[in-house]
Amino acid sequence: VPIALFGLFLAFQTTTLRFTFDDTAFSLVKADMSSTGENVVVGGENRWAYDKFVNFDFFPGEGFPILVYFKETQTAKEQWNVGPGERANSPEAIAKGAKPGQVHFFPAIANVAQIKAEFQKHGCAKL
Repeated sequence: VPIALFGLFLAFQTTTLRFTFDDTAFSLVKADMSSTGENVVVGGENRWAYDKFVNFDFFPGEGFPILVYFKETQTAKEQWNVGPGERANSPEAIAKGAKPGQVHFFPAIANVAQIKAEFQKHGCAKL
């Protein structure tokens, strides 16, 4: 039952959300291209300037992507340790070479090869 519910959630997301790339930013919008409103976790618009990207990647890997990850510095710094950011921005992670920023994960419900190409086209570093 939990897997079926998760599948239904992904199907719903696939039909209602879109990822867009313009000359300056990556955005999460509704299928009708209108705003999704404030980010439910850290607030602010779901639009991130490429020049604020720290890095991106696919988990568990590019060959079988379930989640798309990116880290950015556009979100207010006091939000960077919310959720997975707490571990990703820990003193231990920074000591190992991690760069600070706000962590984002979203389901890989789109063409990840296209997402990767767009991130790279706009100068976003891969993890």
